[in-house]
Amino acid sequence: GAKHQVVSWFWEVMNELSEEQKARFLQFATGTSRVPVQGFAALQGNDGNIKRFTIDSVKFEVSVFPKAHTCFNRIELPLYPNKASLKKYV
Repeated sequence: GAKHQVVSWFWEVMNELSEEQKARFLQFATGTSRVPVQGFAALQGNDGNIKRFTIDSVKFEVSVFPKAHTCFNRIELPLYPNKASLKKYV
């Protein structure tokens, strides 16, 4: 859930990134490098409807890299054993 330690690490790492790195990650996760004028909550899917950004988890053993589903503004984030691993692979 939103309070899982890996999700907390994810947002900490995102806050440490430069603006360019954040834009690149947003491009990876959503297909666009810009946040809508109305804010992050107004992200749209490929059908034009609002699709909130979501994070799903996958076992670290399955993949060490996050996987993006840009049509749905969703990433699958491995359950990293520590923040350093998350920072390395994200």
